[in-house]
Amino acid sequence: MIKIPGVAAVVSALLLSAEACYAEKLTDNLEISGFARVIGGYLSHSSRRFDGYTNEVSLDEQSLLAVQPSYSFNDKLSVSSQFVAHTSDDRDSGLEWAYLSYQPSSAWHFRAGKLRTPFFIYSDGYDVGYSYPWVTAPVQVYNNYLFSNFNGASASYYHAGNSLALNLEAYYGYFKGDLFLAGTKVDVETEVEDLAGIVATINRNNLSLRMSYHQAHNTTEIPNVSELRSQLYALGYNDSAKSLESSGNVYALQTSLSYDTLNSFYKAEWVNIVTGYEIAPEITGYYLMAGRVINDWTLHATYSRSEYSAVKMSNELPMPPTGNPQQDMLSTAYYQVFASTPNGNLDSYTLGTRWDFRMNMALKAEITLLEESRSRSGFFMSPSSNDSTENAYLYQVAWEWIF
Repeated sequence: MIKIPGVAAVVSALLLSAEACYAEKLTDNLEISGFARVIGGYLSHSSRRFDGYTNEVSLDEQSLLAVQPSYSFNDKLSVSSQFVAHTSDDRDSGLEWAYLSYQPSSAWHFRAGKLRTPFFIYSDGYDVGYSYPWVTAPVQVYNNYLFSNFNGASASYYHAGNSLALNLEAYYGYFKGDLFLAGTKVDVETEVEDLAGIVATINRNNLSLRMSYHQAHNTTEIPNVSELRSQLYALGYNDSAKSLESSGNVYALQTSLSYDTLNSFYKAEWVNIVTGYEIAPEITGYYLMAGRVINDWTLHATYSRSEYSAVKMSNELPMPPTGNPQQDMLSTAYYQVFASTPNGNLDSYTLGTRWDFRMNMALKAEITLLEESRSRSGFFMSPSSNDSTENAYLYQVAWEWIF
């Protein structure tokens, strides 16, 4: 069975009929650009779901169409926005970002509004699949505790010397909206306050080093867990109730190293995310990538891994059965919360190819072996037992277009 949603069909029609085109100036001040993706995928597992994919060929998990209008008041002040139509049920279509930009010189750049959160190398262009080799960027890095934008302001400074270039960016703001855990939207109310970070990128010849630090105060209300926590506090099980708190400080460290030449490239990226509450374990993710460019073709291979820390639950509640039905119900609910919390590892091995058959279009194909080396990696979604480790192949093809 093949699922082809309306937006993906529209994007396909555009790609099939489009002539090569680029950002178009409608007036001296107004410019329109955009991009589109049509992605098909299939998972070789009869009962599990991964990043939305199952054992049915689907085009509606990552396909999208985006338009980016930009208006310049003068050579220093402009306003930009991006509207995205997603086919995935997990992502809302609409305004992705919109900000006022002020660039008083070639060194300084200030922005304010709804901005992209600069967690990773490809944060700014995560939806623009044309900008990177993969069909899907490594989920172990890009799909954990992820929110792609925030409301606030940023300032960046750029300096280029004879052999070294430096870019520094600092930002501050807040976020309220959907939270993604292991690539799946979590149905909770999430508010992130005092979100702040600093990003440093150093370039020397073909080598690029990026380091960033991010911190925030997160308030997440999970309805069923909140009710259980209140019951535990009311009955005096304070340690157990405290272990279910879902608010606290969050810290993230990221570093990456890239080496690019005309015909080869090598990339490594690492991220560590630590929360101040027990119900959300610490996670470390990284990938190692190598690629080769041969005329219009790109071949690449990637190894990725994610590791969750063990969750820490209280042992003050007696394990059921105790003979007390009310007590057993409370204990079962408490231990079930931690039994469903991701605390495993996921390894993946990806081989892919890309064909740039036109100046602004590319076709991609990719196969990924997914292996849980420790159960409950959080990426394999299923209503069945979480006790066994899983593995599967994910097959993907993509048509990328910028205009």
